[in-house]
Amino acid sequence: MMSKFHINSFFSILLIFGLICVLIIPKNAFSSENYIKERKVWILFTDKGLLSNNEDIDMPVYQPYINEIISLGAKHHISSKWLNAITITANEETLKKIAKLPYIKSIDPIITYKSQRPKPDKSFLAPSSPKGYYGISTTQITQIHANVLHDKGYHGEGVTIAILDTGFNLSHVSLRNVKVLAEYDFINNDDITSDQHPQDDIGQDDHGTEVLSIIAGNDPERFVGIAHSANFLLAKTEKVSEGGLMFEMAIEEDWWVAGLEWAVENGADIVSSSLGYSDWYSYSNMNGRTAKTTIAANIATEKGIIVVVSAGNDGKSNESPYISAPADGFDVIAVGSVNEFGELSDFSSIGPTYDGRIKPDLVAMGEGTFSADPSNINAYRKVSGTSMSTPLVAGTIALLKQALPEISRNKMLVKLLKYTATQALNPNNRYGWGLINAESAYRYAKFPGNLKELENWDPNGSISVFDGVSIYPNPIKIGVSKNIINIHSPKPIRNVRIYDITGLLIYKRLDLDDARFLTWNLTNDQGQKVSSGVYICLIEFSEGIYERRKIAVIR
Repeated sequence: MMSKFHINSFFSILLIFGLICVLIIPKNAFSSENYIKERKVWILFTDKGLLSNNEDIDMPVYQPYINEIISLGAKHHISSKWLNAITITANEETLKKIAKLPYIKSIDPIITYKSQRPKPDKSFLAPSSPKGYYGISTTQITQIHANVLHDKGYHGEGVTIAILDTGFNLSHVSLRNVKVLAEYDFINNDDITSDQHPQDDIGQDDHGTEVLSIIAGNDPERFVGIAHSANFLLAKTEKVSEGGLMFEMAIEEDWWVAGLEWAVENGADIVSSSLGYSDWYSYSNMNGRTAKTTIAANIATEKGIIVVVSAGNDGKSNESPYISAPADGFDVIAVGSVNEFGELSDFSSIGPTYDGRIKPDLVAMGEGTFSADPSNINAYRKVSGTSMSTPLVAGTIALLKQALPEISRNKMLVKLLKYTATQALNPNNRYGWGLINAESAYRYAKFPGNLKELENWDPNGSISVFDGVSIYPNPIKIGVSKNIINIHSPKPIRNVRIYDITGLLIYKRLDLDDARFLTWNLTNDQGQKVSSGVYICLIEFSEGIYERRKIAVIR
């Protein structure tokens, strides 16, 4: 039998335990609010209602479906006509009810992309002294020969570029005359893309301001953007929070999809954007068909829009150095980064895609690139990342689109940039087709007959082999085969002319008296050795017939 002392001790222990529970367990721990948590999800539909063609991606999402889902207690965020989907916030009980509706295809999680980038080098925060017209932006412009198109009067006039980023501070001295056609904040659902406190953290619009300035900045003799006379659509789709020594940018994928659809609806010719990594999608998902952002980007390119995105900054990762969505899109231009010497930046993400396609597509200077300093409206600073090389490529495309109205299809402009880049005939998964060259692209397009050849060029193919003339070795590596190219033809050759990729005649052999075999020792008419690159060999036969062949000289 238990003593009175033991009974009192037992109840004392129970009382103490009860008090501890009251103190350490939140009073709402067992409430329905905490038990049934809300989450944000995609709702994908099977069709677009009885009165629409489900295959018409430009038809809006069927409003009665949206209304019924809202009536069940869900909060509606965005609608995507391209994906035939909406995003909502709802608790599990509501989601179970929605899942039972007959027109629900699937309920998918919203993926948040995050990226980290180093803070700018403080030693470059002050304005620099003048260095000619381009000021401190000279290297990033001249490295890709965009200055040549500027000299011809092309600055992007009449071309519309959409930028999807963190926000934009147009009070910076270089951005005060930017031609903004429209802007929208998809995070806060308003038309103000600059910082708004307290709904935005300090520095929210920093990254977007940097990116915009690389294209649109115009402060002669201090800093000049690559296509500063273009028209701009500004979409705020990425949220920033600051912590420690790194900035972290987060973007929920529905913001980005909504921003992309908005950009296309508002007449964008080119879309420039940077996304980071996602812990949700694995490398096996980088197949061009899985991520919602990639699917949307694919649809945009099918509509003729040029979508230019950063390859990513995970090149130093031992586990996953690969590109991230939507850079895995089929016709999406993924941009890697090089330094001022054209060497690949160690942070630049690499390919291939999981299904074996070459990525990145192109590279430009993204290491030590100058931009506007968002913290000082009169200053500039150096920043690094593939999100800094991306606007250089997007801006170059704008220049070419203006300069080459004879190229009506945007996909041809992309092929042109690849064909005239440094790795055109031997692309790889670090540089893609190589460092872009605006001058070479322009001059090649102006050379008679080149556009027809470009139309038939397969960027993923190899050098064509024609019946008849043999040119070998091709490609030829400098220092191998005694630097001799052999040209052999079963038909008599009268004249041979060799041009560089820009259309400049560098070497000729005329009046050959119907030769069938001749050589080229990789020199120009002045006896100087040619540099690596792609050359055009124009062969004229005795009958007055011509044949054009490409020769690749590599190091």
